[in-house]
Amino acid sequence: MKRSLFVYGALIFFSGLAVGALGQRLYSATTVTATVMPPRPDDWRRQFMQEMTERVHLDSKQVSELHTVLDESKTLFDQVRDKYKPEMKAIYDSQVDKIRQMLKADQKPLFEALRLEREARRKAAEKSAR
Repeated sequence: MKRSLFVYGALIFFSGLAVGALGQRLYSATTVTATVMPPRPDDWRRQFMQEMTERVHLDSKQVSELHTVLDESKTLFDQVRDKYKPEMKAIYDSQVDKIRQMLKADQKPLFEALRLEREARRKAAEKSAR
């Protein structure tokens, strides 16, 4: 009787130890946060050209024509981007002005510091994406 109580007690003890170790491992497991950066334009173009050459079997004349098509498209994309940037900046400036108007005097310097900090982070992220 005493022996079976000892065995059951030991079994319960070691079961608790195993469950506790497993719980600790699950609780302290590190999580991975992956942020995928979009490919750089040069990297995208190089990969696209490689895929077109290998999978579609372009000849040298077609490769040259594809370069021309991609160059023309890039120029058009840049022109469109140059058109909408001033409009987007005007909308952003209007938003900032409206926020400034609703803030109290003691909140305005805090908002400006926050805005400048966010702008610096955006520029750093934009620079690292290139």
